Amino acid sequence: MTAEKVEHAEYDVIEELGDRVEIRQYGELTLISTVSNDSDSGFRVLAGYIFGKNRQKTTISMTAPVIILPKHGSIDMSFVLPQGYDIHSAPEPDRSDILIHEMPPRKVATITFSGYAKGPVFKKNRAKLDKKLNEKGIKTKGEFFLMMYDPPWTPPEIKRNEVAIEVE
Repeated sequence: MTAEKVEHAEYDVIEELGDRVEIRQYGELTLISTVSNDSDSGFRVLAGYIFGKNRQKTTISMTAPVIILPKHGSIDMSFVLPQGYDIHSAPEPDRSDILIHEMPPRKVATITFSGYAKGPVFKKNRAKLDKKLNEKGIKTKGEFFLMMYDPPWTPPEIKRNEVAIEVE
């Protein structure tokens, strides 16, 4: 998987705020999600689903980004299902820890960065995004989350990652 060969969640850029920060409008997305102790185990669960470990044994194309919402002691990880799938047409999970759900259209602020997206790097970019939004008087909703676009074997200097948060 490389970012160039997978379907990306579509969005429109509403405004560029500088310093790699954008305000985007996303349409409705269909997600599969799981809660896990770490990103590796969450990824394995969701990858298994799209590689055919579901009740219909259907394989589904990988998409980008992978969305991670850090929580205290765990993470919520989501894959965006390709266009053409919704909660009614997606294969039924064969595991109780996979949830299929719709993300309604929403406006999101993002800051893009390269490298690894682990703890300190996530926190540093979250702080930069938060500062920029505060400077512009933009109100946020919910929690900051991470969007990762490239597979683990991509060299860090060309990895595309984003910290994001929903905005009003």
